[in-house]
Amino acid sequence: MKKFIKNILILFLVVVCIFSIIFHKRIILCYGLIDKFLSFKDNIAVAQEIDINTSSTAMDCRDVLYKSTNGVQLHLDIYSPINQVYKSSPVLMYVHGGAWAYGDKSIPDVLTPILNSFREEGYTIISVEYELMHDTEKFDKQVSDVKDAIRWIYKNKNVYNLDTNEIGLIGVSSGAHISMLAAYSDENSFEDEPGLIGYPSKVKYLVDCFGPTDLSLLNTSDLNYDLSNIFSSIDDIDKTKKMYNPINYVNKDIPNTLIIHGKADELVPYESSVMLYDKCQKENAKSELILLDFSSHDFSGISKDDIISFSTGLLKFIILNSPL
Repeated sequence: MKKFIKNILILFLVVVCIFSIIFHKRIILCYGLIDKFLSFKDNIAVAQEIDINTSSTAMDCRDVLYKSTNGVQLHLDIYSPINQVYKSSPVLMYVHGGAWAYGDKSIPDVLTPILNSFREEGYTIISVEYELMHDTEKFDKQVSDVKDAIRWIYKNKNVYNLDTNEIGLIGVSSGAHISMLAAYSDENSFEDEPGLIGYPSKVKYLVDCFGPTDLSLLNTSDLNYDLSNIFSSIDDIDKTKKMYNPINYVNKDIPNTLIIHGKADELVPYESSVMLYDKCQKENAKSELILLDFSSHDFSGISKDDIISFSTGLLKFIILNSPL
């Protein structure tokens, strides 16, 4: 009996050692992020003290040109790892919101603590700009821009020491809509920059923060004057909505998707995210859904509990999709 117990203990230790060797980087990442999250949770500001309009400026490479077509130059910002953990750095690419017509690649302060935590654990954060709509609809161009930014990462992986097997997208609002189309569509679709044609545009996972998944559900009565004019100028609105509805691209092979939405969102109904999650389940696509009880659009009115739910879910999702 003693010999049997001894053999069991030896087997257990061997399994633990093997597990630790195989998953040691993920274990270290998990430990480091949990430690930072607990500190963040203990010192978190109340919702009224969080200014979602302020942004982080601590970057290493600002305004790196990634494409130039038809006289329009587009840039990205690179936030390099604070600590070198991996031989090649995993990448998180941030795509800003702004109703397709506004906004820039500055990272809002509400996301900065989370993204900096990943930088400390060896990740590179890349924030990308795309051509904004002015007088006409440019969904095709915007999706091409984001896919070209991904292709640029593949092209320049050796220059910036990037791991192209570990690329994740984080999109907010209209940026999430564009990111879903970029991530769910075929690799050779939405090509624009000649110098990037032929490079892959595959990503490992996607974080969708209150992005429109079905444009027919969008509350157009709340759109500003410029965007209302853009939508009203579309000749075949039904065809356009069908072509640029991310939910229509869902299949079992899409990247793992984390869907986050506030129940108080009056611009993009949270039901659209529920529909996306249900479609993913139907197609056997890997997805998770987090609904925030008090947050409205663009994190407006977000509560302390919502911030904790959002942060916990995001950290858990990216850890599970991190390198071994």
